Amino acid sequence: MATAEQLKALLKSHAERDDQRFYSVALQVAAKEARQGHNKLASDIKNLVEKSQRSTNKLGLASSRTIPFAQQNQSELKGLLELTPHSVRLNELVLSDDIQERMEKVILEQRQKDKLSQFGLQPRRKLLFTGSPGTGKTMSASMLATELKLPLYTIVLDNLITRFMGETAAKLRLIFDHIRQTRAVYLFDEFDAIGTQRGAPNDVGEIRRVLNSFLLFVEQDASESIIVAATNHPELLDQALY
Repeated sequence: MATAEQLKALLKSHAERDDQRFYSVALQVAAKEARQGHNKLASDIKNLVEKSQRSTNKLGLASSRTIPFAQQNQSELKGLLELTPHSVRLNELVLSDDIQERMEKVILEQRQKDKLSQFGLQPRRKLLFTGSPGTGKTMSASMLATELKLPLYTIVLDNLITRFMGETAAKLRLIFDHIRQTRAVYLFDEFDAIGTQRGAPNDVGEIRRVLNSFLLFVEQDASESIIVAATNHPELLDQALY
């Protein structure tokens, strides 16, 4: 069940008509239930949040503090994002001293984001994990979600990438609309599928347009979500991603 802090956050956000915060905390509760094996309850909470978001936007009742959510095909969005159970803690990972220090800094900055904003600073939240298969890239994204008490969404690339011109970029826009609306950790696994260097011998025009769209969306993104890209082949990535 929800923790005392989550219950207080739900009540406070409801009283302040802060829909974005209310939905974010509700999804945190769903993620917690999923980690405990209560998948049915987690799914019910997630579906209620999505239904409430649709109803609010349809009726035009969103509060002034709620980020406008694009009208979208919910069945498409459900196929693009997968709410992933997670329970890994930082102290359970075996990391090099350098990686351990970097992870601790990301977590600390996120926990102190309100203090940082008072000085005009923002926490790091756009991360690239590289390494051979089995080195813990996905697990590290799960750990960040656990430590920050946030939901973890994995982008389903099989459903994102299509052969029709412009469709993949349109789906990518749906994902970034969700990133703005719901604070969470978003994992783009096997990111080289869309982040391949432009101008490569096997470059495909549609993938080039998708990468251009991704770069634009990432640059414009000013949400509080954490975006994680993971790849086994960093040498294939376009230099503009660094």
